[in-house]
This record gives sequence, structure tokens and C-alpha cells, in this order.
Amino acid sequence: MAAETTRDEYGTDTRPILETDRLTKRFGAFTAVDGVNLSIRRGEFRSVIGPNGAGKTTLFNLLSGGLAATEGTVRFDGEDVTDLPPQERVRRGIGRSFQILNIFGELTVRENVRLAAQSVHRDDYGFLASLFKPTDRHDGINARTDEVLDDVGLTGLATAEANALSYGDKRRLELGMVLATDPELVLFDEPTAGMSIEETERTIDLIDDVLADRTLLLIEHDIELVMELSDRITVLHQGEVIAEGRPEAIADDRAVQDAYLGGMLE
Repeated sequence: MAAETTRDEYGTDTRPILETDRLTKRFGAFTAVDGVNLSIRRGEFRSVIGPNGAGKTTLFNLLSGGLAATEGTVRFDGEDVTDLPPQERVRRGIGRSFQILNIFGELTVRENVRLAAQSVHRDDYGFLASLFKPTDRHDGINARTDEVLDDVGLTGLATAEANALSYGDKRRLELGMVLATDPELVLFDEPTAGMSIEETERTIDLIDDVLADRTLLLIEHDIELVMELSDRITVLHQGEVIAEGRPEAIADDRAVQDAYLGGMLE
């Protein structure tokens, strides 16, 4: 019998899907992430904020496997994944979008999404076979690709070269590539950076539509957006967590106001 789901007063599943214990990253004498302890609940929308240089992207690199931890551990869905490479974390259910676009510009939109879908099924075919085997023999992957293209609103651009897309559509494509790996947890590093107000609204609506049942961890400089979307917020300063709580608590935290937000939440 499956363990009973425990929910708090807000209806959030209290079981953590992601935990870190004293997670630390040093570059020589510089400590970019300093003993960070996180506990992210299933289905939670958590934001990580702080000034430039606070360690936010380095933290995401540690969680996704892009960087090796100097000290500490990362546990995902109860499993220690601290030493796993990025592709293995993707296959276990950790997806990530980047601050800088991470797409294959010379491939078509459909090819980008299909490659992402294939990446989590390589053991079914072998790595090289999964990339080069005739695609008509990959019925499940093709079906998943079509489903994702429909979800992110790019079916009509499926045969277009990715480089030819508008900036907003490139971001939608990147989201589609993340979605194609069927992640349980998605790390978003400034997904609306460089977008107009209208593009930002469409992107947030899209995330809400297609990832409503996933756990989301967000880095975002738009404080109003963070306050609107987040269940909880973690504040970093010089690699350390200095505050954590619900948006209203963070908004009322004088240390956060004085050090990072300059009164923006008042």
C-alpha cells in the first residue's frame, strides 16, 4: 500500500522531493554556496532570490549536476544523487531551463523536442540507436513529441528551424524540451529574462498550464512575479540562506528589505 500523502494547511504535500544537507561549493578560496539546507515539498512552487553574486545559479548547477559539490549532499525523491551526472538526474526526473537559451538552433523545433524525449529512453534502444534509429520505429517518442509541441503551442512551427523563432517562441521551445523529459522537478533560471510584459504573461500562463502538477524551483529577479507565484521563498546572500518563508513573511523581513529589495515590497 502506498504511503498516505500528508498535506499542510495550504494543501501542499509535506513529503520533500528535494533535500540538500550543508551543500557547499568552493572555487579556490571563494565560497559560492555555503552550507545550504533546502527541503522542497512535492508540488511546491519555490523561488530563490538574492542579488547578483548571491550563489543562485551555482546552487542550481549543484542541484542539476552541472557542478560537483565541494561538501554536502543532494537527495532527490529519497535517493542520494550528489555524485550523479546531469543526464542521470534528468532521467530520474530533474529538468532544468537555463538563463541563457539552451536549444539546438540548426535543428527544427520538432527535432529539438524529439531529442529531449529520446534522452530519457536511451537504455531502451542504446545511446547511438536512440539518436539515429529511424524515427518511424519510435512511435512512443514521436507521440510524446507531438503531445509536447501541442502543449507549448508550437505545433504550427514544428518544421521551422529553431534559430528562426522569435525570442519568446525559443523560450517556449526550451520549456518544451524540459517538458519532454517528463520531469517531476523543474529548475527555472530566469525563464522570463529579456521578455516583454506580454511575453512574460504568456510564459507564466504556459508554465501554469503545462506544469501545474510538477514541483517548480525558480530563480527570478522580477520580485512582483515571485511574490505572486511562490508558495515559499528562499533568500540567498553570499552563498548562505538568510531567510525562508511564505511571500508575506519575506515581504515583512526587514533584513531582506534593507539588504536586497530596497523597499520594493513596501
